Amino acid sequence: MHASPHSLNPPRRGRPSGLLAALVSLVALMAPWAAAQAQDATNGATLYGKVIVTGKQTCAAAACHGSAPSANRNKIATGASAPTIKLGIQSVGDMTFLSGKLSDSELNDLAAYISQQTGRAATYITVATAPAATLSVTSLAFGSVTVGLSASRTATLTNSGTAALTLSAITVSGTGFSLSHDCPASLAVGSACTLTAGFAPAAAGAATGTVTITSNASTSPGKITLTGTGATAATALLGWGGNVSSLSFADTTVGTTAAAQTLTLANTGTAAASLTSVTLGGSHATDYSLGGTCTAGSQVAASSSCTVIVSFTPTVAGTRTASVTVAASNATNPAVISVSGVASAASTGGSTGGSTGGNTGNTTDANSNTGGGGCTLGSAHTLLDPVWALMLAAAVGVLWARRKRPA
Repeated sequence: MHASPHSLNPPRRGRPSGLLAALVSLVALMAPWAAAQAQDATNGATLYGKVIVTGKQTCAAAACHGSAPSANRNKIATGASAPTIKLGIQSVGDMTFLSGKLSDSELNDLAAYISQQTGRAATYITVATAPAATLSVTSLAFGSVTVGLSASRTATLTNSGTAALTLSAITVSGTGFSLSHDCPASLAVGSACTLTAGFAPAAAGAATGTVTITSNASTSPGKITLTGTGATAATALLGWGGNVSSLSFADTTVGTTAAAQTLTLANTGTAAASLTSVTLGGSHATDYSLGGTCTAGSQVAASSSCTVIVSFTPTVAGTRTASVTVAASNATNPAVISVSGVASAASTGGSTGGSTGGNTGNTTDANSNTGGGGCTLGSAHTLLDPVWALMLAAAVGVLWARRKRPA
């Protein structure tokens, strides 16, 4: 137990002084033969071979008492008395390095082991019974937790004392923090229970809390500090590229397909958007069709986009209207796109007829002209047609006038 072979005996300047021997005997007589706490010889064996102070030898070192206490090297057998070991640590120079390093319970454990090895009756130090609440940690850090999610951390409470630990209250404080545990009302000596603290932030920002354990331990209340930070929830934000809100198709002949138009749906959020539907609606939805990469069941990753391609094939002449709607399960849905197009009737062929007042011909004489309002010329067989008579008379008059003119 020390660096020299003189542990449980006074410095060797001859024989131990009568005073020291008397003190050892007196302490041994005053110590009870049965300890108030059960002694642990196994722990005593561990302590006997343990380096308790760095740089110092163990009791089991050859230079001290040796690995076999039964050999009684350097009178180790006297260590069957815990009071004797305690007195040696206080007064023997080669043992004083252990001062304050071993509790009375541990000295009792050493005495139990040495007694077991040497066959001598052990004497122990009376140890007052008292509970002791020992926490595995004094703080729990949750780090960054996304708003709407939660995280948990655990700690262990152990009764390291010598009497039952009565727990009167275990509470938690702090916004966003919660607590559960499996601790009984009375925790037996050496027993432990688990405390589980949770953190579910309702808003972004730093948060602090405290777990408080109230008991009959002298150190009550025991406390565990809780810390965490609420982080902004990842969200998907969907919108149409260019802030488009409508599409218009030029005049299209019924039965033909107009040039398709493309819409771009962009996700400017921090989480992927899950599309649940991409649909056409409105009065004339059947005149339109959809294509593209935006489809029901697909996802649009953060900072990416997909396309909706709209085609127009009118079936009836006139103005044809519809709408395009996209819905997502975890994002604000983009605006509904209104769609319109004009359809013209298809051509049926050439001219359907001539003038209603044109030449229809005479049903009795092919040479007769019965056009509206014109003069009526007689048939070629009508020699006395008035027009011909007038023309003939005019010609005769001209000739007669030339004959009367002087030569």
